[in-house]
Amino acid sequence: MIKIKDYEITINEEKSPLSCYNRLHEYKIGAKEITPEFCKDILSATDNPKVTREIVDLIKQKTDKNLVEYAKYRPLLIGSILNRKEQKSVLEKMRDLIEVVHKKTSTLNAEDYLLASLVYSGLGQPLPTYFTATDADIEKRDIKNIDNYLLEKKVYQEQTKILQEAQKKAAEGKIFNLKQTNNTERGYLGHQNLEDYSKLEINDIKILTIDNCQNIPQANNIESLKLELLNIEQTDLHGLVLRLPESITDISFKDVTHFSKDIDFSNLQKLWRVLIEQSDLSDTENIFFPQGAEIGLFYIDGKTQLPQNFDLSPFANIVLLELNQDNIEKIKTFPEKVQTLSVRNYHAQQKVLDLSSIKKCEKIEFQNSWLSRLETIKFPQNVQEINFKDCKTMPEQLQLNIEGLKRVALSGETGRNAPLYELILPQDKNIELKIEEQNIKPKIYYGAKPLSPIQKMMSKIKNNFSR
Repeated sequence: MIKIKDYEITINEEKSPLSCYNRLHEYKIGAKEITPEFCKDILSATDNPKVTREIVDLIKQKTDKNLVEYAKYRPLLIGSILNRKEQKSVLEKMRDLIEVVHKKTSTLNAEDYLLASLVYSGLGQPLPTYFTATDADIEKRDIKNIDNYLLEKKVYQEQTKILQEAQKKAAEGKIFNLKQTNNTERGYLGHQNLEDYSKLEINDIKILTIDNCQNIPQANNIESLKLELLNIEQTDLHGLVLRLPESITDISFKDVTHFSKDIDFSNLQKLWRVLIEQSDLSDTENIFFPQGAEIGLFYIDGKTQLPQNFDLSPFANIVLLELNQDNIEKIKTFPEKVQTLSVRNYHAQQKVLDLSSIKKCEKIEFQNSWLSRLETIKFPQNVQEINFKDCKTMPEQLQLNIEGLKRVALSGETGRNAPLYELILPQDKNIELKIEEQNIKPKIYYGAKPLSPIQKMMSKIKNNFSR
């Protein structure tokens, strides 16, 4: 998966644009050949648009001579405009370079898509259709993450305007100063109506609980350099924009309603635990999570209303993802890696449950679930362990012929109301199988279920016709 932040070029030691521009002279007249290292050194010293334009021109000259060189400089082109000063003339030069390269090659990858997306969106122009062509070598996950990044950037700008307006109003209003509870770095704000206040100020608080509050002011609403744990309970947010500090590691929402249309948690790189219980996010359109981050626990209970197409793909890894009831069917894309996926109280409504977007998974468990409606479960390719515990109904046939699968367990009351009749396991038979006492023990097949006499006959007829 492409990680956008990896392409950022930070300015380590800023130098004057003129001195950087003068360093380019020998390369412009052809006395010296540029290298990726030289270009990065210049871009690490300034984000001046004039200097950036010259760098783009030199890269174009290099790739005009040898197109193979383009791949070496493409990350630098991305970094030169990613979260830096935007200049229309720079973007126009890059657009021209992209068009020239495309005419010479039909091979496109995620880096090409990222660069083009940054350039064309910056110019306010639609992306060329050839970037979404079927022969483009770009994973859907990468396209989704890049598109999300651009949307997230737009949302950030819109929400920043809202916050700035709220700060202006707060300058003349009353401030509610929340103090520590018993000097323990804990803060509790409970059963308060803050409509008379224009600003909520939080100082030196590490753990904050907001319980049953009304009219939380927009300006500086949850801002603190030390805040790590945020708990919000029984609160109507009234569309409040939550701009949380980067120090946050834990978020808990319980019985919370009316979140903002867009929720931006993309800056929370230290985020380790998210708990969402009995909350309504159904009107939320986008939730942005930190791209490429690892998180320990993501828990969503069965009474929480998720938005459609809830997307967890920005996470690189979730150690434990715990879902309840039908929320699993609203997740459009999972992270590439989930160490343990726990599904509880799931009443299958669809015939297919697709978990295959998880590329790496160690363990999947279904607990207290009703699975008889499922005709197919698409498991991750390399899952090692699959457990069914107290699942009242099961599919008639379960296909678990998965390479690398090591353990399968059916325990508790699994199959009590609708048993599993056929279980297909990997062919090598080198698997730990645990089946506790049930109404009907399934027939076990290794590799594949043998064809019935009728199926054999139909297969033979089909083979004769194909000759």
